[in-house]
Amino acid sequence: MSESRDIFMDQQSKCKEWFFDFLVKQQRTVAAIFSGKDYRVIFLTENAEKILGVPRESICDDIRVLLRMGIKINKTDAPALEKIAKLPVGQTIEAEILEAINQETGEIMYFRGSINHSPQSGGDWYLLIWIDITDEVKRNQQMEDMIAVAKAANDAKTSFLANMSHDFRTPMNAITNFNLLIAKNSDNPQKVRDYTHKIGLSCQNLLSLLNDVLDMSKIESGKTDINSEEFALGLLLEEVNSVVAFQAKSKQLDYRMYSTGMQQDTFIGDKKRINEVLVNILGNAVKYTPEGGKVTFSIEEEKVGNGNLWELRFSVKDNGIGMSKEFQEKIFEAFTREEKEETTGIQGTGLGMAITKSLVEMMGGTISVESEEGVGSNFIITLRLPGVRQESGDFWKNHNLNRVLVIDDDMKECKNVEVALHDTGLEVFFCTSGYKAIKLIEAGDDDGRGFDIIIIGMMIRSLSCFEIAEYVNKKKLKHKPKMILLTDDWEEIASDAREAGIFDFIQNPFFLSTFMQLMEDIVGRTSLGNSDERRSILKGMRFLAAEDNDINADILSELMGMEGALVVRASNGQEAVEMFEKAEPGYYDMILMDIQMPLLNGYQATKAIRKLNKDGATEIPIIAMTANAYADDVQRALDSGMNAHVSKPIDMKLVEATIASLKENNQST
Repeated sequence: MSESRDIFMDQQSKCKEWFFDFLVKQQRTVAAIFSGKDYRVIFLTENAEKILGVPRESICDDIRVLLRMGIKINKTDAPALEKIAKLPVGQTIEAEILEAINQETGEIMYFRGSINHSPQSGGDWYLLIWIDITDEVKRNQQMEDMIAVAKAANDAKTSFLANMSHDFRTPMNAITNFNLLIAKNSDNPQKVRDYTHKIGLSCQNLLSLLNDVLDMSKIESGKTDINSEEFALGLLLEEVNSVVAFQAKSKQLDYRMYSTGMQQDTFIGDKKRINEVLVNILGNAVKYTPEGGKVTFSIEEEKVGNGNLWELRFSVKDNGIGMSKEFQEKIFEAFTREEKEETTGIQGTGLGMAITKSLVEMMGGTISVESEEGVGSNFIITLRLPGVRQESGDFWKNHNLNRVLVIDDDMKECKNVEVALHDTGLEVFFCTSGYKAIKLIEAGDDDGRGFDIIIIGMMIRSLSCFEIAEYVNKKKLKHKPKMILLTDDWEEIASDAREAGIFDFIQNPFFLSTFMQLMEDIVGRTSLGNSDERRSILKGMRFLAAEDNDINADILSELMGMEGALVVRASNGQEAVEMFEKAEPGYYDMILMDIQMPLLNGYQATKAIRKLNKDGATEIPIIAMTANAYADDVQRALDSGMNAHVSKPIDMKLVEATIASLKENNQST
């Protein structure tokens, strides 16, 4: 009987050991029993060395090795040895969270710890238990971080809505009040012109704010697409410059654009998005630079490898108010604006830089900023784009252009021109002195060849650009050249330049694409001989306009009517299809198609017209004229059968250019 009882007790003891070991392993628990007299350990769980990264022998020799590892989460020490020694028998000391570092892996771990003074007789024993709660602590930390991020986002959006409310109301207030002033001063044309100009500026400001919000919404929803199309960098920068130079001039800023010699000028990329990025960065530089300050826009390019990939580097530097170090770290976050005395009264959504960074990264580029408060900022945008081989030889022959003379004392600009025109086949001559230039012009005329184009810079030795132009204009030359002024600001000297006989101007810095466009324009103007003929491109044309909004329809009719065109309106898509079907073939020259309309939208109406069994149904040009202005909206319009896309609000210059292009294509086919 006694033997059976011993066997049962032995089995029960083994079961307890098995259960204890299983529980310890499952809970990742470290347990130890140590002496209160010499801190030697008489029992230690097998997993201690693996969990803590400390040799088992070290812990067994002195439990204090383990005690020193456990630091309370508030960074105070674990229970002092004196406190452990004074712990009454049967009592327990607990630590809610202990932080320890695995000595082998460096992993930070967290434990719930306790030390119990054992009531058992036969010695002064203590039981230490550390339960691994690392996953629990990390989950709690993540939850706290998520709550903090959510709160910060909520605060940012609340601030954003407050700013938006103010920023939207400011131009709206101007529009409303200037409209009242126009009504009260309708008999004063000068005041009416002034008020309408200011209303136009307020509308542009309102449109810019709205575009920022919509762009950010598209980016966050993942619906923004990046297009790949051929574009000329010089023409893109000319568009950017036309916007920024006007803003800079109104603040009396010294705004300059520079480039190194641009060997490559035509690339594959998203012209619209690059334009948006540059206008945003430059617009901010102008906005945050006080009157009389300086903004410098530099462009560089470098060939990458042996292929046809080029790295474009845009730098926008100003000596404005600058930014604090703290704000620089979050400038590209949405809804962020640095609030300080210098920014009081400056409008903005806090979205511009977030949009800019997103667009740059979507195009595979980088953007960075260096700034110092009170000194200024420098933004650097880098893009890698495929270059397009430029074949311009036939262009010069077709336009009867063979020899070019460049007169400029700025050797850097002369180098830019030389690099840009290197592979054109043109004969290019350079001269830094006014007197030498005149002798060169006379010599060229004597040998019967002369110069077709003379590009004159603003910096010339011995004679001014106007004096040279006056001489050439009055001199009876057999071969009369066209004189072009290379300048930063044409408006300030336009009157003097025209009077001196300068035909036109080209903006600094020199780009091949802008030069070619100017030559095309000059030849076109010369052949027409009458600028009024160019402006009457719409005269006598008849348009079918599908527009469901009465006000928009009236505005369109007025604007087109002022150019001599007749607009016949359809109030929805279905009506547009029926009106075109009933009209005599050729009655309408083109169709202007809104998109969001009742019965049939613009896409559906276009598809229906293209399917009609009627002469001209497949050929008549259809232009989308809509507030749906994103790249995917343009593509959807083209996919439905339309020929072009013009976004609202209507820009008549763009409308005329689009119509002229479609007319030219139709005539050529």
